[in-house]
Amino acid sequence: MERRLAAILAADVVGYSRIMGADEAGTLARLKSFESEVIDPTVSSHSGRIVKRMGDGYLVEFQSVVSAVECAMSWQARAVDPIIFRIGINLGDVIVEDDDLYGDGVNVASRLEALAETGGICLSEDAWRQVRGKIEANFEDLGSKQLKNIAEPMRVYHLSSGTVSAPGKPEGETVATSASSAWKLPGVLLSPFRHLGLSVDAEALASGLTETLAAALAHFEEFELIDPGSAGTAITASGTLEAARRLGSRYILEGTVQVALQRVRIGVQLIDVASGQRVWSETLDRKLDDVFALQDDITAFVASTMGDAVGEEQAKAISQKPTADLDLGELMIRGIQHLHRANRKDNEAARTIFERVREVDPDGLFPTLCLCWTFALELANGWSQSRPDTLEYSLDQMRGLMRRHPRSAHAHRLMSRLNFFKGDHTEGLAHARRAFELNPYHSDMMTALGMALLWNGQPDEALVQLERAFATNPYVPDSFKQYLTLGYFLAGRHEEGLQTLSNSEGGTSALRTYRILNLVGLERIAEAREQAQILLEENPAFTVRTTYLLRSFKRTEERERISAALRLAGLPE
Repeated sequence: MERRLAAILAADVVGYSRIMGADEAGTLARLKSFESEVIDPTVSSHSGRIVKRMGDGYLVEFQSVVSAVECAMSWQARAVDPIIFRIGINLGDVIVEDDDLYGDGVNVASRLEALAETGGICLSEDAWRQVRGKIEANFEDLGSKQLKNIAEPMRVYHLSSGTVSAPGKPEGETVATSASSAWKLPGVLLSPFRHLGLSVDAEALASGLTETLAAALAHFEEFELIDPGSAGTAITASGTLEAARRLGSRYILEGTVQVALQRVRIGVQLIDVASGQRVWSETLDRKLDDVFALQDDITAFVASTMGDAVGEEQAKAISQKPTADLDLGELMIRGIQHLHRANRKDNEAARTIFERVREVDPDGLFPTLCLCWTFALELANGWSQSRPDTLEYSLDQMRGLMRRHPRSAHAHRLMSRLNFFKGDHTEGLAHARRAFELNPYHSDMMTALGMALLWNGQPDEALVQLERAFATNPYVPDSFKQYLTLGYFLAGRHEEGLQTLSNSEGGTSALRTYRILNLVGLERIAEAREQAQILLEENPAFTVRTTYLLRSFKRTEERERISAALRLAGLPE
């Protein structure tokens, strides 16, 4: 055997099976074209050697790590959607046999590629040490990671925000490689689900749930997932809690599966790594009929609910800290708390926080996204606007944000809402569909698609999504109930509309508006007028048109029904 030290680059196309399924011939043609026009000449110009081509993947050897990274940056800068890559780079000892390469040096590069984000580049610590200060790029330390089938944890770095040109964009436009460039999102370690008892069905279901949850949670932008595949060795060696501490995870998600007489009981819990205490748990009982449908149901529930549980736990941890003492990440949590309360005072407090964070982190996803949500709430509730060009400004800010984060489900969700405010129903529906495609397990994206269908004149299809969102995640903020309530009004299901709001506090202008609609639908006009009077006392400037409510609907029929009901309650149009 011949051994040598080499810089190894591993790359593959993101979502290759999906895009092949959509257009096999076109995808193959685009990949071959990119290979001949970009990959081959770029590798050659950096003195590299393509060791093997594996369908959508490539293994490339370089004598210099600097050359490998420069090649990867050029490669990524010229990639065009939908042929987008992940790249991992390692410096290590390799075994050479018949022009092929083997060994841990190659395996580590492949594992790093799997850790990279869409359009991103991850490096091992050994590779990073060779390039720091030698190329014009900034690197973010991701901390120690346990790579699959690699014995010891390894520190990993990735090219940070603003260092790689956005795929398919003109020079000068950049794409961020993480949701936030100024702070780290909380890490969640998914521990393999355990089966209790001797049931073969329980064992198979536990394994299947672990896999489907790992795939689902990877879509979430609110936290960083450490999946069981990459942490398996560390968990086996030292236990889940110690492994989570070594890997820098803040939370552990773990679960159990029991099967008896065609009934399934699944327990899930979220553990705070620092304290070792359980901070959230659920017990779910289901029938064992369709195993795959059961896995999808449980996966959607756990994924969406856990996302809110993480947010609530973070908010609880800082509840006693003065705002002046919060770091950037904590400020974002406090701002989101204000935002979810959805009243004018809290909305203004949220905006002040998001503007402060954005000064420090202008390219991060969440500061700009959440700032624009405060403007969207102004428009939705008919509050006096904080600037004369609220809608145009928000759309412009979001267009810039989406050039940096083109695959953010949350960004597409807000763009959907803003486009419906604008009256562009085609774009509004397209963005909602894209948000759902990017994260079909998130109740927010189910809600976004449901509302888009409702505004587009498809109420029956809309209610399927809206009811699924609330069945999936019973812990969504009260302010989200307005969407389901509006759907029930338009479907003539007024009792269900009022029942949805029965546990909500007095409410925002929007919540009170939708309560009025369903009261009118039940011909409880006196109660509707009482609610209308309270609404006008809370928001004297309110009119039907200033809420942007009517403008969101494509069909005249819905606009006239809503307008007539609100006029009957005594609200000014």
